[in-house]
Amino acid sequence: MSIAQRAITAAEFERMTFDRPTELVCGELVEQTMPTIQHGRVCALITAFLTMWARQAQSGVVFSHDSFVLTDREPDSVRGPDCAYIRWEKLPGGKMPVGGTLTIPADLVIEVISPSDRWTNVLDKVLEYLRSGVTEVWVIDPEQRSVTAHRSDAASIHFDGDDELTRPDLLPGFSCRVSELFADLATT
Repeated sequence: MSIAQRAITAAEFERMTFDRPTELVCGELVEQTMPTIQHGRVCALITAFLTMWARQAQSGVVFSHDSFVLTDREPDSVRGPDCAYIRWEKLPGGKMPVGGTLTIPADLVIEVISPSDRWTNVLDKVLEYLRSGVTEVWVIDPEQRSVTAHRSDAASIHFDGDDELTRPDLLPGFSCRVSELFADLATT
């Protein structure tokens, strides 16, 4: 007879320390693979583009790599998106949270695909974010040099090459060419 372990809560997860990237999925610790340099570069670029836009537009705040976002309760799930954006008016008192886990659904979450990622896991994560109330999830694929925007209320939109990555209803005034996200990457 096996003894079931008790699910870890988001509050307990916040107090833990790890040697490797780790997420909480349905109350269980899930170790993530270490990202590649390419992954880090694409994360840095999209975070920089969004941060410059958000500051100029004074519209919200951008969180970079692995700031914790609560996606589910009982059992708790806490994910570390590569980048997230949330409008100021959604934040209590219009202030950026200090420490802990973001419990308010972000407006935008971005996941950058790593070579070790499995598409089924990435799509499961996209659905998890959308179910939690995130408005839109972008999946950036460095290998294909593309971005796919997912919403729960509309068909996915695919961007690649010199397409302008714009989402005027979500990010008014934001624009960057998809190719800019991959300009520094070596071709294989």
